[in-house]
Amino acid sequence: MLTDSNVEEFEIKEDEPWYDQQDLQQDLQLAAELGKTLLDRNTELEESLQQMYNTNQEQLQEIEYLTKQVELLRRMNEQHAKVYEQLDVTARDLENANQKLVLASRASQQKITSLTETIENLQLHIEDLQRQVEDMKKPGRVCSSRERSDQSKSTHSFSNLKELYDLRKYFVYDHVFC
Repeated sequence: MLTDSNVEEFEIKEDEPWYDQQDLQQDLQLAAELGKTLLDRNTELEESLQQMYNTNQEQLQEIEYLTKQVELLRRMNEQHAKVYEQLDVTARDLENANQKLVLASRASQQKITSLTETIENLQLHIEDLQRQVEDMKKPGRVCSSRERSDQSKSTHSFSNLKELYDLRKYFVYDHVFC
């Protein structure tokens, strides 16, 4: 502990300054320079902080914009996926319809072939009947009542056969070659 004698040593004597005027002047100048440097540094830090804040705001706006773009692209992608699904369904339906048409076409072709054969047979029969008619029309030939009845039937059959022949032409030329 300090005793009274020690306390006296630390007492300031008014006639002797404990500081030097020149040291005080240097300390003040150093403090002023240090304060100015700190103030300049503080100003730089505030400007840097403001710049970072502005950059942060710009980045937030860009993030928001890009988020909206991503959402828009996601919706467009979903719409495209739906369109592709519909196209797939339509393509399958068209393929099924095409297969049915191919089968129907084959059936029609078979029917046309069958009708053509029937018509050709009927044409042969017509030609045979025409020869018989020609033979009956020859002079000097006497017809019995039965032959007249057959001739009348043949004439009637001939007109029916002619209609079938016309139908054959219609099917073969108009439907096959179209």
